[in-house]
Amino acid sequence: MIRIHRLTAIVPATIAVVCAVSVAIPAFGQVVRTPPTNSTGVRELRSGPRIEFDETTHDFGIVDDLKILRHEFVFWNRGDAELIIDDVRASGTGSYAFDPIHVAPGERGVIHATLQPRGRTGHQAKSIRVASNDSTNLVVNLRVSADIFAAVNVEPKVFRFDQVEAGHAKTISGEVRMRGEDNKVTDVEVDGPYASAKILGTETIEVAGVAATLTKLEITVHEDAPLGWMDRNVTIRTSNPEVPAVNAPLWANVIDKIEVQPPKLPLGVVRSGKPFQRELRLVSKTGEPFELIRWECDANMEGLDLQLKPRSALSDDASGAMVIAVSGIGPEATGKLEGKIVLTTSLDDNVRINVPFHCVVHPPK
Repeated sequence: MIRIHRLTAIVPATIAVVCAVSVAIPAFGQVVRTPPTNSTGVRELRSGPRIEFDETTHDFGIVDDLKILRHEFVFWNRGDAELIIDDVRASGTGSYAFDPIHVAPGERGVIHATLQPRGRTGHQAKSIRVASNDSTNLVVNLRVSADIFAAVNVEPKVFRFDQVEAGHAKTISGEVRMRGEDNKVTDVEVDGPYASAKILGTETIEVAGVAATLTKLEITVHEDAPLGWMDRNVTIRTSNPEVPAVNAPLWANVIDKIEVQPPKLPLGVVRSGKPFQRELRLVSKTGEPFELIRWECDANMEGLDLQLKPRSALSDDASGAMVIAVSGIGPEATGKLEGKIVLTTSLDDNVRINVPFHCVVHPPK
């Protein structure tokens, strides 16, 4: 009786690789036994367990990211003793329980590798580590690779404006490449105020011998954008029914007389009922001294106790700069927490500076 064991290993990075391992049983329940043949044509088995793969690498070539790619790596026990597969895992996976696979002399086994490249582009490769009790070949590394031509590829992945001068519009360009000469971008929009997007035009191109289209975009942050961090989403709609829309983040830091560092404050992990503290740094672009005269907190979770306190006075060696301690007590409710701190300084008491913050609230230890 042949025992069949299965393993599923998921790799989160680059390409998701799912590996299922089993001892293959052919039709009618008969076991495949094909010992190797020596120079005289007589089949023979080598001493001890011996693992032998028909192939150890496979290249899928140029492929669409919408397709799931599958390949079987066939191996044999070419020895005269039981082969035990101790572990099979794809690169990037952590530790997990694994039931050994037992393969009798002359029998065949199969490792099923599945690549799920959706959302990836360019050359992608993963390895699969196979460990056994073959003393002459304890570990065999299999490799799968592919060149992914995404059905819809947006560049850049993030529309990052970095610093935008208050009162001045700023524009950056983007491109969308799509497989197929009939596919095109039909619409593009930004999901909030103070920014916009438009299509400049589409042309037919060829990528690695594959027909495609190239659409050029223009993304703009408007001159009336408020001070502080701007976080938006750009939605790109297409004529491809398999990918009707894709999204790309838009990030911008609108500054005037004061620059906030960092522009978006990460609080990290906060424990319910436990104190926490982070720092903000305010820098005058002209070096002119200033004071913090007002602040308020706008959060989406009740019970958040947040305090701001200038921790270092202005000095000769730090003129025009201020370090602010942001402290608080984690709220009772757990989960994702987002909000913003609104600051007003003495440099312009009519200007409000928005500083978003985010964290995850965990139960107390």
